Amino acid sequence: MTKSTSRPANAGLPAIDRRSLVCGLGTAAIAGVPALASAADPGFQAMAALEELKIHAEEPDAAHSVAEDAIFDVRKENVVTLDGEEMRTHEQIDAHFTPAFGPEDEEQFNRFVERLRPRHLSALDRAERNLARQAAHDELARQEAQEAEVEQRTGYREIEAQKDAGYAAVWDAEYEVMETNPATPAGAIALLRFTAGLMEGLFPDDDEHEHYVGAIRNAADFFEGSASA
Repeated sequence: MTKSTSRPANAGLPAIDRRSLVCGLGTAAIAGVPALASAADPGFQAMAALEELKIHAEEPDAAHSVAEDAIFDVRKENVVTLDGEEMRTHEQIDAHFTPAFGPEDEEQFNRFVERLRPRHLSALDRAERNLARQAAHDELARQEAQEAEVEQRTGYREIEAQKDAGYAAVWDAEYEVMETNPATPAGAIALLRFTAGLMEGLFPDDDEHEHYVGAIRNAADFFEGSASA
């Protein structure tokens, strides 16, 4: 499940400030239903809890973005070059000397044959070849140490764990909302709109799910119109 960039799940309901909702102030009447009835609906209580978790998740999420940018700035420089080929992992370095290839991969086969040539070099040349291999490992290890230093300095791993825990709590709260039994017409309408918004966020740019989302919103519009009639 990924962070949604779609419109809020309560689209179509009265616009209320997220923090006001969490503080219990977002109890405006919906579709003619008294505010107290809306506030008492378990669906609204679950949505308020969800919004509170989202607010608490915003800080580690923002901090993680800053630390992640710093890591990526260092990581993009983690590359060594052997025989004109760029390599970013120790496995790639070793594979450069012990390549694998498919039976029909002519280009890779030619590279393999080319790399066999050092075996026919003199002992001195082979030693230099081995030194180049080790030097590539050493250089990549040095670059990885720089990345590890940035991770430690920014607290990246700790921030990432906090962010992941925050998102996990949000996802659990989303399921709590969907599993509530509405006690009011307003709660049922809000649950329909919430589910439509959640599906829209989970399946962006998906034509098939767009029909499902539209059907749910149409049902919410109908019930909202019936309640206010």
